[in-house]
Amino acid sequence: MDKSQYINIKNFRCFKELEVNGFKRVNLIGGKNNAGKTSLLEALLIYFYPVTQSIMALKNLRKESLDVIKKAPKDAWKSFFYSQNTEIPIDLEGYFENFSEQKIKISVSQSLKSIVIDDENNEEEGIKQIFNYITHTDSPFSTLEIEQKSNQEKPYTGSLVAHNRGFISSLNDEYSIPFIPSSFPHSSENIAKQYDKIDYEGKGGEVLRILKILDPSITGLRTYSFIEPTLYIQTKTQTRGLPIFLFGDAIYRVTAIILELLNTEENILFIDEIENGIHYTNQQSFWQGLFSLAEELDTLIFATTHSLEMIKAFAEAGKNFPDQGAYFELAYSPRTDNIVAINRDIELLEYDLEHGKAIRGE
Repeated sequence: MDKSQYINIKNFRCFKELEVNGFKRVNLIGGKNNAGKTSLLEALLIYFYPVTQSIMALKNLRKESLDVIKKAPKDAWKSFFYSQNTEIPIDLEGYFENFSEQKIKISVSQSLKSIVIDDENNEEEGIKQIFNYITHTDSPFSTLEIEQKSNQEKPYTGSLVAHNRGFISSLNDEYSIPFIPSSFPHSSENIAKQYDKIDYEGKGGEVLRILKILDPSITGLRTYSFIEPTLYIQTKTQTRGLPIFLFGDAIYRVTAIILELLNTEENILFIDEIENGIHYTNQQSFWQGLFSLAEELDTLIFATTHSLEMIKAFAEAGKNFPDQGAYFELAYSPRTDNIVAINRDIELLEYDLEHGKAIRGE
C-alpha cells in the first residue's frame, strides 16, 4: 500500500496540533470562516519552502505593519505561534511523494550567533552597520530561527532578526515563492514577463488553451514591448489585441494562476481563495483545466475556498481524474476544542454532496 501523504502541524497560527492525511495531486481546503484554511496553506508553504524568504512573504501578504514591528521587535514573530506563545516552537513534519521526508522547527531566541556578516559580499545599504548597531547597544531585537532536517539533504538553518530598524536575514534567499493570495498583487508587467518566458519555452499554447475554455472568443496572446510591458489578448474582433486588464478580474487572475503553475520550479502551487474572480458558470471548466495541467506537469496544487459552488465544481471535474483530487474540511472539534481536518476523496465528496451532507465552503 502506498504511504499516505500528510503534514503534522504543532503550535502554528491557530493550530495547537493538526494532522492532515490523504493529500492527492490537487487538494482543496474548505471550512467555516476562521477555521484556519489560509493558515494550513501557509504551513504547507513553510514545509516545502523552509526559508526566511517564506516568512517575510507571509508577513507581507498579511500586511503586517513594519512600523509596528520597529516599535516592538520582540513581538515580531508572535502571530506565527499558537496563542502567540513563542516559548513553544513550531514543529512541522510530513511526507509527500517525490519530496524528501523532513521535519521543520521554528523557534524564537535572543541570540545573534546565527547571523554571519561577510565583509566582501555584504555591501547592501548598511547591513553591517545595522548589525553592529544592534550588537553594541541595548537596542531590542528578536531572532526567528528555522531548522530543517531531511532524510536526503543537508540540514538547513536560517535566521531572521527583527530590530527597531527592520529585518536582517542570515542568508540571501533567492526563491520564487509560488503562493497566490486571495487578492492577487501581480502587475501587468510581471504577467507579461512571465508569459514571455513561458512562450519562449514553447508553452504559451497551454495558457491560451485554458483561457479559451473560459472565453471561446479569445484567439491569441502576445506582448508588444515597444508599446507597454503588458500581455495583450487577441479576440475574433480585436486581432491586435487589448491589454489583459481590460478583460476583467477572472481572466486576469486565471492567467496569473496558469503562469505560476507553468513557472514553478518545485512543481508546487498554493492558491488562497481560488474562486475569486471566477464566475460559477466557468468554475467546472477551470478545474478541468487545472487538473489536466497538474497531471501533465506533475505538480501539486493546494488551494482554499469559501465557495460551495467551487467545491461542487471541483468534485464534478475531479471525476475525470481518478485518485487525483482530495477535499479537506477544517472544523472545530467539540470534544477537544481543537481544529481537525476531515478528508474526502472525490468519490466520497461527490456522494456527500449528492446526499445533502453538510459541506462548508464558507
